[in-house]
Amino acid sequence: LSALLGEMERSGGSAELRGRVAYVSQQAWIQNARLKDNILFGAKEDEARYRAAIDDCALTSDLEILPANDQTEIGEKGINLSGGQKQRVALARAVYSDADLYLLDDPLSAVDSHVGKHIFDRVVGPEGCLRDKTRVLVTHAVTFLPQVDQIVVLKAGLVSEVGTYKELLAQRGDFAEFLVQYLSTQGDQGGELATIKKELEQQLSKEEVVQLEMRVRGDSESGGELGSNGSLHLGKEGSPKKAGSPLKAVKEEQQQPEKKPQHQQYKEESSDTGSVDWRIYLIYYRSMGYALFSSCIFFYMVYQIFSTVASMWVAFWSDNQLPFEDISEQHNMTDTRRDIFLGVYGAAGFAQAISAVLASLMLYLSTITAGRALHHRMLDRIMHCPMAFFDTTPQGRILNRFGKDVDVLDGSMPMILRGWITCLFSCVATFLVIMGTTPWAALPIFLVLAGYYFVQRVYVASSRQLKRLESTSRSPIYSHFGETIAGASVIRAYGLQDRFIRESERRVDTKIGRASCRE
Repeated sequence: LSALLGEMERSGGSAELRGRVAYVSQQAWIQNARLKDNILFGAKEDEARYRAAIDDCALTSDLEILPANDQTEIGEKGINLSGGQKQRVALARAVYSDADLYLLDDPLSAVDSHVGKHIFDRVVGPEGCLRDKTRVLVTHAVTFLPQVDQIVVLKAGLVSEVGTYKELLAQRGDFAEFLVQYLSTQGDQGGELATIKKELEQQLSKEEVVQLEMRVRGDSESGGELGSNGSLHLGKEGSPKKAGSPLKAVKEEQQQPEKKPQHQQYKEESSDTGSVDWRIYLIYYRSMGYALFSSCIFFYMVYQIFSTVASMWVAFWSDNQLPFEDISEQHNMTDTRRDIFLGVYGAAGFAQAISAVLASLMLYLSTITAGRALHHRMLDRIMHCPMAFFDTTPQGRILNRFGKDVDVLDGSMPMILRGWITCLFSCVATFLVIMGTTPWAALPIFLVLAGYYFVQRVYVASSRQLKRLESTSRSPIYSHFGETIAGASVIRAYGLQDRFIRESERRVDTKIGRASCRE
């Protein structure tokens, strides 16, 4: 099937498909959307065809136990559906698509035997709703073999036999071996298996059956039994049987999930409003380490002190006047005075360099420590969450926390903290110098600060909320991208690549639009 769908690298030959294709993978791919949307799969709604598809795929009783019928939201990977339900939803999607060619990869393996018979009779079989379509079916259920039009047997990756059911029995080849091997493991069975056994005995003599059993037993001992190295293909135009053990019993359908009071599987990601609680800052400060961050603050303060001293010293130098020297006294610029000015200025510059290096070192050590601590703390919480948390939280939301949010802690926070600390100390030092030399300037400084405070109240509130919206809009991008990659083969089979690309672009545009508004 992968070869027919172009999902394998072709080393030779050719494979062509005509008409529209519907594909049901062995591991059913279910979108995080309403159950109805999973079945429609972007097609125009036709109520009669939709109801017929649900009934044929034995989904009517399942819809009745879901909280909101077909409007129930299905979680990522169909987390709130059983294995059989997911397979039947995928099959209903294919039936509703009304395609020309149906590629069915063992859709009966995840359902009960009676449900499998219902699906075969109503959908795949000669009297099913797809009877006028070309079906390529993969199945382990040998009871359906007499009803197919053609069987293709694969062994060791090569086509071994091709023909109808009776023709392959008469050839006494790999297909006959397969049936002998399967029936020998089932014991006394009634119904269809008994009919198949009777037909096998009619086609083969007792001695031939014994010979086939011995050959099967010999192949099994040498590791070459058909069940592990061969496969059967059956369908209207020849349909494939997946490579794997034919002795595998039909899987029992998983237990129905408990009925939830709400039809929405995932809650919308919410974001806080208003200012950030001081406890959040305290948690981050504690994660950085009291000693490291306090040392960082101290060295930045020392840096700003020496920077201010250097600036004031240049002013004294330009006036050729030492501090605490009488202004009325005039002095010529002697070598000694020049050396004093140069020495003090150089010492202040050297002290700035040392304090700046130590402050940056302490800052990055503290922020790296905080990022690591918060990451490990979040990982520990995630690993100890109950399964109900993962049932109601999309993976994209978790990836967003571990991805972009941790990236902000590692990459952006050091720069933001450094800018905030240096700007704070620089403003404080500037205001102190101005007020020290010109005391009456204190009044306009406080007026400017008051105006700046009210402007910040408006700007910071808007910027903070837009940043939160940007963060929440990133999670759906991750979820949709991961979901699309997981179902790439199904999407390509239905020819819906453009629709999923447009949806991904729409979600990215939403996120970029919010980021642009914030800027």
